[in-house]
Amino acid sequence: MKCQDTEFNLDMISSLNMFNDGESVNIVLSKERPDFTERDFCAHGYVVTQKKKNEGAYVTIISFFGPLLRISSKDDFLKRAGLNVMDHVYFCVKKSG
Repeated sequence: MKCQDTEFNLDMISSLNMFNDGESVNIVLSKERPDFTERDFCAHGYVVTQKKKNEGAYVTIISFFGPLLRISSKDDFLKRAGLNVMDHVYFCVKKSG
């Protein structure tokens, strides 16, 4: 999933994947539990790390007790999102419309 200069890559078990390629979705990443329905994918876990790569891009990893979310961005994603390493977060992918 890509949004402006930020890319989200989630390890997802195929039996849990309820989305189609090219489908429009909204992403929620929050310290508070968001509202969601059975049509959405939501998980909670912890911010594990953020590293700055040689080419200046940042890679942030969030663990959901197994599956990992890899966030690639041109800027400091944790600072932009107001997060720190070891923060407990919720991540939801919601179908648009």
